[in-house]
Amino acid sequence: MSTKPSATASLKRVSKLAEHRRESARALSRLRSAPAATLITLLVIGIALLLPALLLQLQRAMSAGIVALESEASISVYLDLGVSDDDTKRVSEQILNLDEVDSLEIITPAQALAQLGETAGLDSEFIASFDSEVSTRSRSEVSDTRFNPRNPLPTTLIVSARVSGDETLGEAAERLATEIRGVELVESVAVEGAWLARLQALTQIIRRAAQLLSLLMAVGLLTAIGNTIRLSVEQRRDEIRVSKLIGASDGYIARPFLYLGLFLGIGGGLLAWLLQLIVVGLIGYEVGQFLALYAVVDGNTGAFELGEGVQRAGRELGLFLSAGGLLGWVAALVASRRAIAACEP
Repeated sequence: MSTKPSATASLKRVSKLAEHRRESARALSRLRSAPAATLITLLVIGIALLLPALLLQLQRAMSAGIVALESEASISVYLDLGVSDDDTKRVSEQILNLDEVDSLEIITPAQALAQLGETAGLDSEFIASFDSEVSTRSRSEVSDTRFNPRNPLPTTLIVSARVSGDETLGEAAERLATEIRGVELVESVAVEGAWLARLQALTQIIRRAAQLLSLLMAVGLLTAIGNTIRLSVEQRRDEIRVSKLIGASDGYIARPFLYLGLFLGIGGGLLAWLLQLIVVGLIGYEVGQFLALYAVVDGNTGAFELGEGVQRAGRELGLFLSAGGLLGWVAALVASRRAIAACEP
């Protein structure tokens, strides 16, 4: 006695699955029957999903670069011209005694001049013509051409800050720079990573713009897919009226249109993912070269970056398909129910 109801339930489930397969196949065939219109709709959906995704990609790349650059933020302390080695050592020890200091490196005027010549591409003979002493001569010495030009660069201390508590490295560096400015024989102090705060504010603006653009694009996609579904319903108005006359419910009649919207959304999401791969691939080399200038990327991490990139691409594909499918389903649900309800027999 108990096997008969279970067998009947199984047959009903099989019948429903067969109906869903049939309706989904009809929706796909309907899309294939109008390839030009389908391609245009998929392009609209794909580009609408792509634009906010690219902004979010840019924001994430900038945030990652800022984190890497913040880890190398330092403070440049320029001492007075003509300080002796003993004065340099005394100032260095005084700065090292500060609690916020993590490390300190001394760059002598000769080392600074050599680095400047290497960076600026100056001739080595021109660099060698400078005296090792700094430029603290009197006017009489300046007028005497027998003297070589003296080094105009001061002694520089490169100080690394130590982060404590919840503050960022940039905040710790700014606080430490304020303390160092009060040390004797310190001419000026520059926080190398101060511009990162402005860059961080820019990334927040890009992030908020991407969120607003996503919202606007979602509304636009709902409208575009909804119009497509309404046109499809209008083209089958007579068939829908006949179906209602024989007792078909609105939900049953709307089923192929729901699959139509779902497939349009998934297809648009797939196209958006492919377009994103193309765009990122085209500009990826330039971005890598830019980050390499700031020592943010390492050429020896290619295998790791490749594996991480594959995982990220898989996650993004799932997000694109989910977002496109959901938007297509919701748009088709709202548009088909309204249009079908208006088709009275």
